[in-house]
Amino acid sequence: MNNKIRLLIIGITMQPAGTEKSFLSFASCLDYEKYDVTLLLAKKEGMFLPLIPKQIHVIEMEKYAEMFTLNGGNAMKVIWNTMVKEHPAVLFDILPFAVKMALHRGNRADLAMGMWCTLEKRFPDLSPALGEFDAAVAYWGDKTMFYLLDHVKAKRKIAWLHFDYTKPPRDDALYHPAFAACDSIVTVSKPIETSLKAHFPDLEHKIVCMENIVDPKFIWDMALRGDTFSDRHFTGKRILTVGRIAEQKGYDMAVEVLARLRQDGYDVRWYIVGGGEEADVDALKVLAVEKGVADLLILLGNTMNPYTYMRDCDIYAQPSRHEGKPIAVEEAKILYKPILATEYLSAREQLDNGNLGEICPISVDGIYEGLKKMLDSPFLCECYSDRLTEQKHGNAGEMAVFENLMRR
Repeated sequence: MNNKIRLLIIGITMQPAGTEKSFLSFASCLDYEKYDVTLLLAKKEGMFLPLIPKQIHVIEMEKYAEMFTLNGGNAMKVIWNTMVKEHPAVLFDILPFAVKMALHRGNRADLAMGMWCTLEKRFPDLSPALGEFDAAVAYWGDKTMFYLLDHVKAKRKIAWLHFDYTKPPRDDALYHPAFAACDSIVTVSKPIETSLKAHFPDLEHKIVCMENIVDPKFIWDMALRGDTFSDRHFTGKRILTVGRIAEQKGYDMAVEVLARLRQDGYDVRWYIVGGGEEADVDALKVLAVEKGVADLLILLGNTMNPYTYMRDCDIYAQPSRHEGKPIAVEEAKILYKPILATEYLSAREQLDNGNLGEICPISVDGIYEGLKKMLDSPFLCECYSDRLTEQKHGNAGEMAVFENLMRR
């Protein structure tokens, strides 16, 4: 007789990104003698798919998987082909949202999520053949949370937030009832936990912090093998960022900074490990050409091993407009790299109020001044690296938080 705890984890894809990387670290620490784990993906695809532990049963959503990967370029086409053709009546449901978006009345992101939640109500329930789970975790954030609440049968339902709820602002009228329906809400940093509790004081008892798990041994093992920068002749300073190409990550500001650094005579190149939607990648390339730095912005694309690049860069930069608690910064700390981060909510926690790296305002001027300070002072960069060598890295003990949730 199988007495294991039946655990469902809900995801979207296994494309290389922070949430997927976070999940793999979490999955590597699960006790498979205790848990019978099923991973439900919207689409069973992505470069990280082979890295899922073999003990996990991976299944795929039967319908409407494309609805989980909507973007501004394909949204209406996908909604029409996947939903409207089958359910013409949904046009009346989403018309108010579409009109408001067309007229720019209200927060477009909130309107888009409201529309998505309206359509999501028509998704089929998770296969009745799977029965009831002991616990289900919406690990990939808000869309998976709404799906969990409406279509999954589980004794305990847990939402996992990898983002700062307040940036960009979200619709409390949409999220509060969903959070209230969850048994627990997991955040990935103390500042985000504090912020969320202040925003929803009536839900304080449900909100906990469990930091993303990082494994120093794995990161160093990967950093010591594989490809690295191909332009070995370059003798200037290499700035690296790891993360998908999207407005949130601030790469447009990085281009502006590169132009100013070039004008001031600095010999630098900025490398990006990560993919993105075709429109976002093309827009970034066009901006780099317009600013005269197309030769200084090097797009390396997706890779399963960014750590060789991280090992060999001179500065790791996180120029984001907003973040939860980026894993890439934690990984750069493990590799003892000088780090520059914009002042997103968890930056001061990650860099010990500036003791372990440079923290700058979220602006072109802020990033420029921060990088200029580091480029002008090799000694400062050495100090940051030296302090990181003295830190204790690795936090597999965070799994105790999850175990406590399962006992609630």
